[in-house]
Amino acid sequence: MVREWTEGNLEDFYSGSHKDRVDHYRRTMDLLKKADVVVVEVSLHSMSMGYIVNKALEAGKPVIAIYKKGFDPYFFSGIEDSKLIVVAYDESDLEGILRNSLDKVSGLIDVRFNFFVSPKILTYLDWVAQKRRVPRSVFLRELIEKEMKRDKEFRA
Repeated sequence: MVREWTEGNLEDFYSGSHKDRVDHYRRTMDLLKKADVVVVEVSLHSMSMGYIVNKALEAGKPVIAIYKKGFDPYFFSGIEDSKLIVVAYDESDLEGILRNSLDKVSGLIDVRFNFFVSPKILTYLDWVAQKRRVPRSVFLRELIEKEMKRDKEFRA
């Protein structure tokens, strides 16, 4: 289990130098890439959490967004993505909520599959990633999912 949090004084965390902030951003993005599942606490409105959730979903990562009962995350509740679970908790049931949520997302974790493509296909995938701001893997996954929906023999 990978966990990222700077233990200590929150004031010290936010008063860090520009280099500290760049390092923190890079570490966070590296951890996001390595994660199987992303868990965020969204009881309070936070552009940072929104950004992290967006990046995780773009990368095809399942996300569990937890919030304290009574602090409904209006924005997160409006996101329609099968890999996002938004769930309320209180101190007495947090562990159970997390266990149940992790059980739900266990079937959503992607399996790595590598294959070779021609330079021409790679150029196109790079173009799609840059122009449409869609990761190559997400683009390919969506193409395959569309074909699966159309393939009557597969669906039978």
